[in-house]
Amino acid sequence: MKHLILAMCLAARVADGDALPAPQAGTAATATAPAANERPTVQGTWQTDYDNYWTRNNSDRWISIQLRYDEGNSGFGIPEREVPALSDRRSDGPVQFALRRDAGRFDFSGRMADGRGRGDFSFTPSIDFISAMGRLGYSRLSDRDVWRFAMHDVTRTYVTDFKNAGYQLDTSDLIKSRIHGATPAFAQEMTQEANTRLEIDELIKMRIHGVTPEFIKAMRDLGFKNERIDDFVKFRIHGVTPEFIKTFSDLGYKNLHGDDLVKMRIHGVSAQFVRDLSDLGYKNLPIEDLVRMRIHGVTPEYIRKMRDAGYPNIKVDGLVRFRIHGVDEELIRSAKAHGFNDLSADDLVDLAIHGRRWLRTR
Repeated sequence: MKHLILAMCLAARVADGDALPAPQAGTAATATAPAANERPTVQGTWQTDYDNYWTRNNSDRWISIQLRYDEGNSGFGIPEREVPALSDRRSDGPVQFALRRDAGRFDFSGRMADGRGRGDFSFTPSIDFISAMGRLGYSRLSDRDVWRFAMHDVTRTYVTDFKNAGYQLDTSDLIKSRIHGATPAFAQEMTQEANTRLEIDELIKMRIHGVTPEFIKAMRDLGFKNERIDDFVKFRIHGVTPEFIKTFSDLGYKNLHGDDLVKMRIHGVSAQFVRDLSDLGYKNLPIEDLVRMRIHGVTPEYIRKMRDAGYPNIKVDGLVRFRIHGVDEELIRSAKAHGFNDLSADDLVDLAIHGRRWLRTR
């Protein structure tokens, strides 16, 4: 959890037309100076905007602070309640504050005006953090490593928890796991649910695509007990959910294979599509036929048009051939206009392929 230390509030703020007295610099006694052997390793500028924020838990407002320094740009969020001066459109004056992370301390100074702030910042690594990380097996941390740990709030506790869970991650994996929320607790939960130790790349991939222990349990309760982790990731990517499976089970499609479910989602085989086909007399079609019909555009609307054009009883294979070769109501109308009446389904396909030869017979 971030601990924001206010070193100096706004010099003045106008509220309901009344000017409030400005607090004096140094009144926040909790702000401590860096130790003598600590020095800033990153310096640059910062800026923020009242309108640049996001929310968590549908209520907590987080202010975004953008940093610019020699090696590039970065940013992070701070809970609004910890930096009220940055979240007030009426803010106008100098501001100074600090953000302490386990890996080090960010010091900010600058000005606010009309809800926008800008100024200078510096980052000072924590000597205690660097020493402790050495004892945890990270004895050659660079200044950049410590900076990234601070930016993403990788703490000693976080690293220790991973070690206790059986993982000795490199610095890049620690950062990636933190960014995507593949925490030590998540690793332990997934290991228990999957009955095997998962690699960090697998855990990160699962977090990216929303594969949770609850999702795996729900899918296994439906019969998917032997799927690999990659299969569960595919399910999430393509929207194969327990609800999707249950909908088709209610239509009579039980014990579907995982690959079939993925194909259905990819090609848009929905429960409504199946119901509409059933209403037209195409009942209990195999999944393969449903997928083929969607791939080639054999929709309920197309079937109705073919019926209206005089072709009411075309089987699935025939409908797919029609669509592949461009047989539609316009072709049938044109054929009749040229005197080709009562053509068979095969004749229509031949006409679509060799139209000019047919026309030369007239």
